[in-house]
Amino acid sequence: MHNIRPHKLFNLVKSPSYLDRMVQMALPEQKTPILIDTAVLLALARIVRPRTIFEFGTYMGFQTLNLAANFPEARIYTLDLDEVSFQGLQQDVNDKPLTQTYLEYEAKLAFLNTPYEKGITRLYGDSNKHDFSGLANQMDLIYVDGGHDTVTLDCDTRNAFRMISQGHAACIAWHDHGIHCIRKSRSISGRYRNQKTCSMSKRAGQLFFYKAVKT
Repeated sequence: MHNIRPHKLFNLVKSPSYLDRMVQMALPEQKTPILIDTAVLLALARIVRPRTIFEFGTYMGFQTLNLAANFPEARIYTLDLDEVSFQGLQQDVNDKPLTQTYLEYEAKLAFLNTPYEKGITRLYGDSNKHDFSGLANQMDLIYVDGGHDTVTLDCDTRNAFRMISQGHAACIAWHDHGIHCIRKSRSISGRYRNQKTCSMSKRAGQLFFYKAVKT
């Protein structure tokens, strides 16, 4: 695993001018990811130029909106719990209040009633039980920001690798999963040894994997 500073990632975004480097970004608030997290995610997406995006954990739809605004031609799939799957679910102690917030905001997610909504497909249910077979080898960018317990992280990661596209540059980005938690995940520890896996220096919550296509 390589540890890099954010500016080195930003330098990988090749563009003919500073105008071309401009992105659209919603200003964060207390309940949303901070600017550097969004900038890292959008930089990864600019490198990959995704045609398809999958997000584990819709939450308030903030990053869904940021991705949709910058890649309006991409088809985005976003998955989160619904009321039925939430009932009786054993969650990480920090995840339960986030799910409750999501359920309260479900009718007013950030991307709803925007020009980008038509490009977003919402999926519902527990990601540990969801059937991802119909999306195998189709996703150019996968953003893992769902359950933070190691069981869910491991399951989401296995499914992310199954969905990652073939024949096109692709990236899996994990958010808010500390490095110690990442190393506990069997799915990641078994794969990153031979892959281009990087983490943000001094940013233990933002880890990403980038797979380049051989030409």
